[in-house]
Amino acid sequence: MRRAFSRRPDGIGRHRLTTTVLAGTALLLAVTGYVSAGAPAGEGGAAAPAGTVAATTAVGRSLLHDAEQELQRRCMTAAGFRYWAKPENPLPEARDFPYVVDDAQWAGRYGYGSVLEPRVEALRRQDPNRVYLGGLPLERRHAAVTALNGTTDGQGLRAELPGGAVVGHNGNGCRVTAWRALYGDVAGWYAANTLVGNLGGIRRQRVAAEPEFAAAVRAWSACMREQGFPYRTPREARDAFLGGKGAPDRAREVRVAVREARCAHDSGLAAVAQRLDHHHDRELLREHRTAVERVERLRAAALPRARAVLGR
Repeated sequence: MRRAFSRRPDGIGRHRLTTTVLAGTALLLAVTGYVSAGAPAGEGGAAAPAGTVAATTAVGRSLLHDAEQELQRRCMTAAGFRYWAKPENPLPEARDFPYVVDDAQWAGRYGYGSVLEPRVEALRRQDPNRVYLGGLPLERRHAAVTALNGTTDGQGLRAELPGGAVVGHNGNGCRVTAWRALYGDVAGWYAANTLVGNLGGIRRQRVAAEPEFAAAVRAWSACMREQGFPYRTPREARDAFLGGKGAPDRAREVRVAVREARCAHDSGLAAVAQRLDHHHDRELLREHRTAVERVERLRAAALPRARAVLGR
């Protein structure tokens, strides 16, 4: 793995350790689908707006995750393959700082996260699904991938994203079998959950486009220059230490990251970003209220099924 944190447009320093590789091999655990147009996928997970159905708690979402993984494991076993449940949070130390590092204590320990990259790679290499697949003959490996992700035979699942993108997923396979067992209306679940899951990226783009955010970034940059760190944006600071440009200067990385966090508060950038993020979060959830409510209703209905699957 070469890059620990993904890039974002418009000067956003989205300092998030990429842990998707920890799930297993790209073939076995990737969602088989297509993209026809529009913006790239982002993330959701925010609470529903006032007046809608109640948002599922973090505990509830973890329960659904565990049940989905257990159902996938059972389905793969029935198909003649082994499968190990994907952990929901394989590297708890990883933090998501969408706009600027604002936790000086975390920065003092991890800098921008380069120290975590070897652990990500180790978890990827040691992932039991990856090891298992790698030990299978080619034909058998292909059959395992098909068992999980399904085939293109029959009617697939479809989701239209904000901006016009259309993504799809095969309509069969153990992944879809698990969704159907939990949510019943698998087509409705996939369409709504995929849309809602993309709202986070759109929210960050909207925040970055705000003049107030740009002004706060300039104030942050001035604060950094006063301390001898002439970075124009948080992203520029992060990119100086991440991205596979040789071994980073660990001591300097920590100093810069800690100063970034302090300047985030001293300049007001942290407060501005938080306020704008909350504002656009609420706006997007209102704009897509139908999908948000569908997701929460299906989750609520799925919780008793999840408890039954897990015996909880």
